[in-house]
Amino acid sequence: MYQIIESNQDTKGKIKLIGIGAGNSPFEVNYFQETYQIPFPLFDDKNYDIHEMLGMVRTPYFFVVKINKDGTHKLTYTQLGGFKTAEDFLDLILKESGLR
Repeated sequence: MYQIIESNQDTKGKIKLIGIGAGNSPFEVNYFQETYQIPFPLFDDKNYDIHEMLGMVRTPYFFVVKINKDGTHKLTYTQLGGFKTAEDFLDLILKESGLR
């Protein structure tokens, strides 16, 4: 998905991905990022602090947040579990965020 976003001039710089390692230490997150060459930021959440703030949802869980020009933000979509293809999920994100 990251590669698709970054290779398209309509989405590059407009959509950002982050990952949160629920229950994972900094070592585990860094190891995962290096081993699988993850190009976007990953955050450790060893004590489940972020996970708890997000409602203790099961993983994987996806949140789509639109940041407006005035700095406000809006949660536009959430999904538990995976998705069929990165292209389908990106189309959904663009639609739900009003970018398409």
